[in-house]
Formats: sequence, structure tokens, C-alpha cells
Amino acid sequence: MTSLAFDHLVHFSSNPASAKNKMLQHGIQAIEGGKHENWGTHNTLAYFGLSYIEWLGIQDRSVSIQVDDNPLIQQLVAELPLGDHPGRIALRTNNMDQLAAELKEKGLKLHGPVKGSRLTDSGELLQWSMLFIAEEHPTLPLPFFIQWGEGDAVRREKLKVHSSHPAGSLQIKDVLFAVEDLDDKISRWSSLFDLQVGEAFINEKWGAKCQRLYLPHGNLLFCTPVEDGIVKDYLNAFGERPFGLQLENGRQNQSILLQGGLYEITKE
Repeated sequence: MTSLAFDHLVHFSSNPASAKNKMLQHGIQAIEGGKHENWGTHNTLAYFGLSYIEWLGIQDRSVSIQVDDNPLIQQLVAELPLGDHPGRIALRTNNMDQLAAELKEKGLKLHGPVKGSRLTDSGELLQWSMLFIAEEHPTLPLPFFIQWGEGDAVRREKLKVHSSHPAGSLQIKDVLFAVEDLDDKISRWSSLFDLQVGEAFINEKWGAKCQRLYLPHGNLLFCTPVEDGIVKDYLNAFGERPFGLQLENGRQNQSILLQGGLYEITKE
């Protein structure tokens, strides 16, 4: 299958600027992203090489509620009233056409590509394409796919300045998901995206059984509750969704609860 990498976590936020400021307090450089005029949204961002966290908020609801060609914005509009929380992930591809053909061969219905763009603070126009798998009321939304208008090497060089963090040489280790049926999600996602499966283990701190799918730039760690804890609480509040990230290579261990999401930094 066309090679995929973790691109970013979309965290639905009623106040992206506040999320940025909270991360700065913990030694994570976060920046103003910009406005998506056609979608009525705006964002702040924290980069770790090519991968990043996006706190996505609604700036002009009158525009956002009329968006009918972008399932991510429709999900944001529907779910933000439930409270701030991570909502979906994006996987990066460098060959959207080939990926679309392969997904269709697997019997999936697709939506897109949807073109996106925004101006940076320096006035540079960023452009990208997004592809969605069409689903009817999924319990856990499948990733969407993104292809950037510039190649990885060019982007990596441009993003270096934003990937320097006082908290350490941080890299994304795992993207965290709260799920009801661990075996079902591991089986489906590994099959759809041809991902290697790790061994299941118990995370006593979270009261959960977890299992990893290996992916460049950020593995996917699915967790289901076995007792009371953060995973069970998150499922009760938001259903099956991403619930945060684990970052490695920190100067010290940190656990940051931010706008309904968990961001952990480890020294390992």
C-alpha cells in the first residue's frame, strides 16, 4: 500500500490561543497558525518535525455551519458543543491519487480530495489536499489523508524553527485512542492501512488494556478500559475518539491535561 505517516492530531478547541499559551508554560513551543476563511475556522499549532498538534476552533460560526464539502469541519461544528477534546487524526501521503485507488479497491467510498489553504503570519500561502473515507455515523472516525503542496524535505527545513522546544528534543511516540472494542479496532485499522500490530499490554495508570499500530512519525495506541480511569472517563464523555499524545525525549516527565486531552512527556 502507498506509504503513510502520522501527520497531525486535530484537537477541537473553543480557544486555540489558550491552548497555545498553556503548552508554552510547559516548555512546548506553540504558534499561531492562521485562518481558514472558507471554513470559518482558525488554529494554533505545535510542531514536532513534520508531525504536529492542531488546536482547531471556530472563528465565524455563520460560515462554519454552512460548510458541506469538508467532513472535518462538519465534525468540529457538531462536536465542539460537547466540550473541547481531540477529535480526529490525519495521515500523510505523497501520492493521493494512488492512495485513493487503493482505498477504492478495498471497497471504501471516498469524499474528496478537498483543497485547503491558509496564509501564514509571514504572508506565505500554504496549500494542501485532504481525502476522507465516507462513513455513516462511525463510532470512531477513520483518519483523513493529507498531501501537502510541498515535499517533505522542503517542509522539514521550514518547520525546524517551530520544532525547537525548551521541554526537550520532543518527538511524537504515540497517538492515544479510547475505544470500546480493542480487538475490532486493531483488526480493522491494521487491515485498512497495512500497519504492523504490537503486543497488547496493561497500562495500570490509565486503567486500560492497550495495543499499538506502528506508523512513521507517530504510532497509534488504542486503549480500552479494564477499570475506572482516564480512558473510561474519556469514553463516557466523548465516545471513541483520540484522547491525546505521548511525546518522548523530554527533559523531565510531564503530564498535561489540556482542554479535554492528555499530553504526556517522557524522558525515555
